[in-house]
Amino acid sequence: MSIYTKTGDKGSTSLFDSVRVKKYSLRVDTYGTFDECLAQISVAQKQLFTQELDEILNWIQEKLFLLNAEVATSANKEKLKEKSTLIQKKDTEQLESWIDAYLATLPEIHQFILPGSFLSSAQLHVARTICRRGERRLIELSEEADVRPELLQFVNRLSDCLYVLARVEDFNQQQDELIETILRRYQAKLFEGKETGDLEKLTLVFESCVRKAKELGIAVTIAVVDQSGNLVGSYRMKDSLLVSIDLSKKKAYTAVAMKSPTHALSTIVAPEGDLYQLETITDGKIVTFGGGLPIFDQQDRVIGGIGVSGGSVTEDQLIAQAGLDRMKEIDYARR
Repeated sequence: MSIYTKTGDKGSTSLFDSVRVKKYSLRVDTYGTFDECLAQISVAQKQLFTQELDEILNWIQEKLFLLNAEVATSANKEKLKEKSTLIQKKDTEQLESWIDAYLATLPEIHQFILPGSFLSSAQLHVARTICRRGERRLIELSEEADVRPELLQFVNRLSDCLYVLARVEDFNQQQDELIETILRRYQAKLFEGKETGDLEKLTLVFESCVRKAKELGIAVTIAVVDQSGNLVGSYRMKDSLLVSIDLSKKKAYTAVAMKSPTHALSTIVAPEGDLYQLETITDGKIVTFGGGLPIFDQQDRVIGGIGVSGGSVTEDQLIAQAGLDRMKEIDYARR
């Protein structure tokens, strides 16, 4: 079915109750502004750090659909009531309950703040300003048409709620960064002036890989080999595929043998590549899909490899990188 009707080619559009108006009319501008706000909230939602806000933003978007339906109805309110639920006082009260609950967890401020220290919070602040613009349009519309007071109250409280949610995003990410900084400093002190045992170091690396795997919602096997490709240690998460045990070792071995991340080898083993059929020639010891990374020392010499298997190629790479990053942190702390 086509999405274009050609009925608006002359600059008019049809409202919810089939009344036709100019596209630049105040009513169209008003619900168009709230539609913009809804889309901006969706952008912010995709970048959330505080996942508990996801359901709240879903709820807000659904309410904005209802609000727009009402604003887009100029005369036939009965048709609207048949097809849509109207915004009620309880919806404004729900916004107020979120505002009060989250404000109680945030530090008090007594000055204007810049709109967001992080991308997700900045996006929510943009949504807030669009909501304020929509509120101004709605107030103007109420001076020439019937607008229920419940709508005016709701949009006023909505911009306040978006402001608070933006602050929540900022605060939580700042806290997370602070915790990471404290942990790094603690680890630096912990390792200061003493050698970190191989087992202790491996444990920390495996912990970082497992943490990343859980974040991605998958189970994997992680393997670490030395500069000769010999296995130093391996860890298999519960429910990871049995085949991942061998594949993780092969990825780690390949990263050392080829001195390259395994995902970078796919082009050279293709039919037109310089090392076509490398996997076959090496009896499967070399693998050419992502998840294996070489470990370099300060002089850029390969001193080992880490391999991860159990997820998609991208997921395995992300988990292996998390382990490699942890290894670098430990080595940096020891210097």
